[in-house]
Amino acid sequence: MARSATLAVAALIGLLLAGCTGGSFGQAGLSLPAATSDGVQTVSDAADALDGHRTSGSANAKAAIAVTDALGSFVREISADQEALARAGARLTGFPTIHSVREYTVEVNGRRVAAGSELLARPALGQYCQSSAGYTVSGIPSLDETFGWQSGTAGGTRTTDTRGGATWSANASGAIVQGEIGTLSVVRRGTSAACSTSPAFVLKGGTAANAFSLPLSMAFHRGELINLSVVNGKFASGDSLEVTTQPNGRHTAIRGAVANGGSQLATFRTNVSGDGTLTITSTGAQYVIANWIVVGT
Repeated sequence: MARSATLAVAALIGLLLAGCTGGSFGQAGLSLPAATSDGVQTVSDAADALDGHRTSGSANAKAAIAVTDALGSFVREISADQEALARAGARLTGFPTIHSVREYTVEVNGRRVAAGSELLARPALGQYCQSSAGYTVSGIPSLDETFGWQSGTAGGTRTTDTRGGATWSANASGAIVQGEIGTLSVVRRGTSAACSTSPAFVLKGGTAANAFSLPLSMAFHRGELINLSVVNGKFASGDSLEVTTQPNGRHTAIRGAVANGGSQLATFRTNVSGDGTLTITSTGAQYVIANWIVVGT
């Protein structure tokens, strides 16, 4: 699937190799959108507003897209971080802290996705924290909705080996935000040495937020994703997510199942680049996943 970078929001900063002698690292608690300052309801308000029974096909689709984007928003940024670290290689020797900030807009399958991401890593200690915010600029016209996210982890671990392998583990948390198309925006707050408690980017303009927690693990070999797993991912709406990897020669498949209570809402399948299809169980409707984000029908 072709994708090209367009309409840059800001210059790609890349890896800023800088030592860190002060400040905090990996503190607990990710800063989520606030109802008063970010134009988003509280998580409890959002959960009350959501229909727990998901009786309509469109409600099922919106719920499944939100869950899929929650996973994708984290996986796509960590994959980019891993690629950057792998490219830097030996140049990182001697730098106790790696600080990466990027802000961009890309076109994926004719749809625009805007995002900002921050990574703070200490390779020698195998620790990192990460945060990101973003949204689908074009939204999903068939649902008259746009989906965004503000997510990250405060205490992730990263291990490497001498054969080009790297494993990132974390409890990714945050909130998926929904709103009318054209209402969301990514706002830069600045950077700090504590990306988990003061993220560089936040999302504004949504009407409902669905908090989530995703215990996950991502394994790479020479920069390519070879394994992704999520066990009992939970959402404030009552939705849940399970993700497994099925190696099959050169065509490794990532499979996910979205459920609410005892009912399956949707399944998805992608390749290791995050390109695939989300299928709504109740209607059979399918949505395109490109670069880990649901971008349309």
